[in-house]
Amino acid sequence: MSAKKPAVLCVDDEKIILDSLQEQILNRLGERFECEVAQSGEEGLELIDELRAEGHDVAVIISDQLMPSMKGDEFLIAAHKKVPEAYKILLTGQATLDAVQNAINHARLYRYVMKPWREDDLMLTVEEAAEAYMQKVRLQLYMRLLRDINSLTQKLSGERELNRLIEKYFESLSETVGFASARILVEYPQQGIYLEGIANTLSAYAKKVQVELLEREADRERYNLLRTEIETLLEQAVVEGSPHLLATPIRLQQSGRDLGSVIIERSEAVDYLREQREIQSTLQTLTSQLAISLENAALYRTILVQKKELEDSIRYAKRIQLALLPKVELIQYYLPESFILYMPKAVVSGDFYWFAEQQGGRYLYLAAVDCTGHGVPGAFMSVLVSNALSYAVSEMGITDVSGILQMVDLQVREKLQRQSQGEIIQDGAEMILLQIDRQLGEIYVGSARRPLIFYREGQRQEVLPTPRSIADDPELFKDTPFKGHKIIPQAGDTFFLFSDGYADQEGSFKRRMGKSRFYELLDEIHMLPSSKQRQVLEQRFYEWKGEAEQTDDILVIGFRYTPSQQAVSE
Repeated sequence: MSAKKPAVLCVDDEKIILDSLQEQILNRLGERFECEVAQSGEEGLELIDELRAEGHDVAVIISDQLMPSMKGDEFLIAAHKKVPEAYKILLTGQATLDAVQNAINHARLYRYVMKPWREDDLMLTVEEAAEAYMQKVRLQLYMRLLRDINSLTQKLSGERELNRLIEKYFESLSETVGFASARILVEYPQQGIYLEGIANTLSAYAKKVQVELLEREADRERYNLLRTEIETLLEQAVVEGSPHLLATPIRLQQSGRDLGSVIIERSEAVDYLREQREIQSTLQTLTSQLAISLENAALYRTILVQKKELEDSIRYAKRIQLALLPKVELIQYYLPESFILYMPKAVVSGDFYWFAEQQGGRYLYLAAVDCTGHGVPGAFMSVLVSNALSYAVSEMGITDVSGILQMVDLQVREKLQRQSQGEIIQDGAEMILLQIDRQLGEIYVGSARRPLIFYREGQRQEVLPTPRSIADDPELFKDTPFKGHKIIPQAGDTFFLFSDGYADQEGSFKRRMGKSRFYELLDEIHMLPSSKQRQVLEQRFYEWKGEAEQTDDILVIGFRYTPSQQAVSE
């Protein structure tokens, strides 16, 4: 990140709107951000180049849609190529669906706001975008600091362990400054560090240093006595100017806060052989490095604690998510010739599978769901969608698959909109939902952007999905209701439900696997026993992935329809 303020860029062909926007943004964000304006897309692109050349990052871009020469979505797409990390907001009163989708797909549009807007609503959106940008920068700086902790501490000590760090500091003083004895006081309340130490050498040039370190909680009485002794020596060195004592504060560079002091006592031999100015300068330099190492060692301790807390929380979240997943044994009880390949990218997953029965087992429901994102964000979405499915089927008693999807869509959008301030929601889920009517021997398919593949007499057939996701903007998709599709299954029909993770996987030296290769693999395995199908899918996945990282969560469900096992009496 540049040392200069980041910029918010406003682009509109009406000067009065630009002036108003600039005033509002500076009133809200002027302490932390610059605000620049342009009256056309072309001028905005030139301004981006100028800002970057002057050392300003572009954090947020706000653009009108209807402008001469270059429309807002075209400008945002061009700006995205220059500053992909910037958050983009589209202002419009007459945006077409194509323009909004174009900006979403090619410029990673953050929000669009309809004209006329309320100042508080628009400024809240801008503030959220600016804060999201700053959080991203802070994370980058934080990760950079994590990478540097090891090397920074090793410059002085090569140790992260606090006591050994102090010992190596004394050893460095002995080799460079020379002393008869030295004392140190470190009190860092924010990190819970209270430590004192005494070092002695047999001669001014002895490289072997005898060090005694004492933490306050280990022996409070001795600690207090030593602290009083150090304070007395510090007064002699600073106030009385004793020629044999040198003292320097342990001062953090960023905050200027003193963590304590170092006092060294020099012998007459050292007085004779070393100039005081040289010794004092070396002492201050080494102590400055010690302060940096102490701060990083303390930060490392904090990071370890936070890392453990985070890992514990994620492991606990995994237990909660696994508890929400249906037992595979239950699914295989009703669908004996079935398998589930479930491979989260991280500890927790945005993909999940769902199963329920209804009306005494007449209806079976099976779903493969792919929520926005993976890891913790995806897992949170999976809980929302899973609860919504259970509510629709178990509590509301809805049996129609399109009605179930409609209720899930409504439930998820309502929960998300409580936190969205009325803006466009970009979180959601794709899914394929089956209802198996065991009494009539029928299967109904409901989908949200996920297809169903099934095989009959060796021939692949595909049920195309409804082209919208769960929690999509209802205004954009009001003419695209969720639809159901009826299948009369035959004995031996093999069905596959899946997320997009398998087909999206990239290989070590290959491009993305893609839908065609994935379907060809299903062609190859669909006649195998279900356990073998799962085994081959997992093996081929790892062969394709090679040394590359897993790209996304993986979920593939397969089952073979057997009428004799589906039948149920009325």
